[in-house]
Amino acid sequence: MADKLTSKTAIVTGASKGLGHTLTQRLAQGGAWVIAAARSENRLKELAATHEKIIPLVTDLTHSNDVKRMVDTAVTETGRLDILINNAGLGHFGRVEELTEQQWDQMMDVNLKGAFLACKFAIPHLIKSKGHIVNISSVAGTVTFPGGGGYCASKFGLQALSDVLTQELKKDEVKVSTLCPGSIQTEFFPDPRDHALTPEQVAETVWMMVTADPGVIFNQVIMRPQVPPELQK
Repeated sequence: MADKLTSKTAIVTGASKGLGHTLTQRLAQGGAWVIAAARSENRLKELAATHEKIIPLVTDLTHSNDVKRMVDTAVTETGRLDILINNAGLGHFGRVEELTEQQWDQMMDVNLKGAFLACKFAIPHLIKSKGHIVNISSVAGTVTFPGGGGYCASKFGLQALSDVLTQELKKDEVKVSTLCPGSIQTEFFPDPRDHALTPEQVAETVWMMVTADPGVIFNQVIMRPQVPPELQK
């Protein structure tokens, strides 16, 4: 694989499973040092064993001290920070009156607050490197659906955060991208359809974003799977 990121350092949150796991491997295979951040120590160790450029770090994104340590570790271990991928996310689904306060808070804390904290601490370093922030949102961050009140709210909020960051960081030449995939064949979706996107397809799109020509910014990309004709309405 092309080693376009050999001199770069990336952080991937939610790296222990699903899309984050695949993203981490893709970036490491492409030459980057990757700080793989998640809460599961065992899964992170297994991930780190797959490539020498993966640095595992147990991190709780809802705690600011943990997030600051994540960013500091990237800079201390590799001397720089070039790419921040806010991938961690969770979803609880149900009518608004059925959601618990704890479920609502978890979605806001992980999906939105975690991304805010990561950006907050990473931005000074990304300005130095003229780096890149990639926020992994969802199609649910562009359209709503019944039962998605909390999840959609958190992902719409992430899109708003991305838009503001684009404006604030433009003069510093820090790129900001948002990727909005549909359903992916990961643990996040209990019973994904066979035609759902694969983690590899989504990871390749992130790769395209972070290795694009310096003069190109993918502000928002919406990915959907190709639905077989017989399943289309």
